[in-house]
Amino acid sequence: MKALFPFIFSLFTLSSCMESQSQDVRNASNSELGVLNQATKQHYFVDGKTGLVVFQKEYPSDWDILSRPTYNLDNDFPTFLYLMQNNNGMKAFNTPIFQFVAFQNPQYAQMMRSYGVTNERPLISPTAFIESEVKPLMEREGFKFLSQREFPEITTYIEKQKQLLGLQNVDFITYSTEWVNDDHVKALVTFNQMILHYDPALTGGEAMKIWNYQIGYFFAPAGNYETDMRIAINADFNKIESPNWQKYQIQVNNFRQQEKNIQHQNRMRTQQAQFDQHQQIMNDRYAANDANHARFMDNLRGTNTANASSSNSNHNNFIDMIREEQNVDLNGKTFKVNAGADNYWMTSDGKYIASNNQFYDPNRDPLYDNQQWDLATKFVVIYFVLEVIIFNLVIFVNMPPPSKKPSTQLMPADPVN
Repeated sequence: MKALFPFIFSLFTLSSCMESQSQDVRNASNSELGVLNQATKQHYFVDGKTGLVVFQKEYPSDWDILSRPTYNLDNDFPTFLYLMQNNNGMKAFNTPIFQFVAFQNPQYAQMMRSYGVTNERPLISPTAFIESEVKPLMEREGFKFLSQREFPEITTYIEKQKQLLGLQNVDFITYSTEWVNDDHVKALVTFNQMILHYDPALTGGEAMKIWNYQIGYFFAPAGNYETDMRIAINADFNKIESPNWQKYQIQVNNFRQQEKNIQHQNRMRTQQAQFDQHQQIMNDRYAANDANHARFMDNLRGTNTANASSSNSNHNNFIDMIREEQNVDLNGKTFKVNAGADNYWMTSDGKYIASNNQFYDPNRDPLYDNQQWDLATKFVVIYFVLEVIIFNLVIFVNMPPPSKKPSTQLMPADPVN
């Protein structure tokens, strides 16, 4: 699931980019939001790793602005935490982005948790989130809920950008609520949520969603609440993206695609090598079976050229059967190992690893680092008990019948001296 995060982040970045508009739309926003003409300054949001400006926003010159990049969604592309305040008592800040994966099937979700997925959480609606998490927090701070606040110009623009970019499987939700305390300080709490819907055909038939959220808080005295809030919103509408940062994003994404291609090619080569190794193992096994069968047939026909050692060999096989041992060959040397495994990996000094996994290779296992392991050839033995029984049976069948003797016969006795 981790590999999906950069892609999810790129979609979320598109959500942020929706805030920047053409000059005509910006001018319209200035008049609609009633921004007062006053001295301004630029605040630059800077990537902490490259020093590049990501984007910039314009604020009144008497506002104090702090920002800090975070990399909780992507190691290369930051999101930003901010803190704004002025002398009128306005204060605004946001939370980090929290990201989760949601599964429709509870049993599948439980299974994924058992596999180590720690950010599994069912999808929650904005109203449920405000009720369960925001409301208790605001009430502890002395605020009372007033109403939901809608911003049609933001909602309309987001929908247009979704259609323009063809993001049919992504939902962007902005849900704002207003609050007030006994000191006539008003608050705007905005819940921003992104939901990426996955096609079940891509996830093994399971309905899955990647979703995240971020909370923005804005506090101001009632007397300048609307003015300061609209200045902050207008700064978002007039955000200017850095061309140098956009070039850097393209370079990083191209590099990532090249790395994916290289990794894919390496995986294919590894799989081919494992397949070839498995085929060689099976060929060696078949060759050993054929050689053993040939020796067995030679014994039956009496054509074995190694009859002198056959008895000793059978005896050794019988002892090996009792001890559950067998012989393997490595570089012309024979070693005795515990029987029962499919593969035996050995070092030159006779140490070995028994494995039933055809694709296991201890040379890639960090537990056995700095050691050379070679695959030994296993002698496939047909136990000599069956061989002796069949051999004796053939001899018995081919024996000539016994000659008939008279029931009684008188023979002269030799004289006793």
